[in-house]
Amino acid sequence: MKTLLVLNHAPDYRESFLRELSKKVELTVVAQPCEQDRLTPPGERGNYKYVDIPSKRFAGIQWQKAINKHIHFNDYDVVCCNLNPRQIPWILHFLKNKQLQQKWIWWGPFIGQSNARPIRMLKNKVIAKAAACLTYSEPIAGQLTQEHGVYALSFNNTEIMAGEFVDGSFDKHPEIRLLFVGRWQPRKRLERLIELANRREDVHVRLIGPGMENLAVYRSLIDSGRCSIIGRAVGKELIPHFHWADMVANPGHAGLLVMNAARHGKGIVIDSESKHAPEYWLAKEAGQPFIPFADLSAVDHFIDSINNDRSLLTKWAAQLQNIAREKYTVEHMAEVHLQVFNHILKSKKE
Repeated sequence: MKTLLVLNHAPDYRESFLRELSKKVELTVVAQPCEQDRLTPPGERGNYKYVDIPSKRFAGIQWQKAINKHIHFNDYDVVCCNLNPRQIPWILHFLKNKQLQQKWIWWGPFIGQSNARPIRMLKNKVIAKAAACLTYSEPIAGQLTQEHGVYALSFNNTEIMAGEFVDGSFDKHPEIRLLFVGRWQPRKRLERLIELANRREDVHVRLIGPGMENLAVYRSLIDSGRCSIIGRAVGKELIPHFHWADMVANPGHAGLLVMNAARHGKGIVIDSESKHAPEYWLAKEAGQPFIPFADLSAVDHFIDSINNDRSLLTKWAAQLQNIAREKYTVEHMAEVHLQVFNHILKSKKE
């Protein structure tokens, strides 16, 4: 099955999925250069064709002109394309060609940061004309089917292979150890963890990822070991940090960190008042704690509850990992994609 997958980017965290999918279909991936948006490409790409096409950008609009020859002049059975309203060529190619629409699948989270009315209208129009949709979480898939009558499935966006899960370990120590791993961004509200460690001596935090130098940390916290700031770490480099932690803490916007916690056998506590990426749904399914991190009394109550019953840590960890093992793996992602691709081929024959 000749398949074209058009993505905004294909960074290192997508590589295991692309390799798995290429085992099932004849795969071509077209994407913008990772470096264009400060993302990290994989060291080596797998057995699929990869085409890097930069975009010209102006006033928020992206123009990837060379995409034309890949969409129109190759006989693909299926075209699966990131739904990005700012990529005008992708939208135009789709709208102008009814034959293309019969094999076109929109792909992605579907709910972006912008909720402007013109963008909502454009999304609604193109979703309704598509052959199918592949999205990040089950609630969004259900919403797409209900509102647009389109065949939609969730692939439960993840970066974890089935063999990558490890059992969580929980050492005995008097303090509560909280870990955050990811790129620094203001919307992640990491200063809340620093203030928590400053306010409570029984809480130690470790913040790992690129951009953490932007955080202001009290020297007393660094000197006492109650707060550690570490640069980018990936793969096996993260194992000792997850081993150190009692729990992962996400005091603002949450995304793939939920999956990373599951991979390493740790539970996660998430801010209940922030807007999250679709990946947060795994935490909801797995009964992880959601608390308002801006409410100091609620945070104190949460920490006190752990101090009173450390078995909560192992309970949350087991619940999260059990559900992730069942349906939040790269292998599951690839199988769902193949299911939708086969649905498209069957519909075209009918």
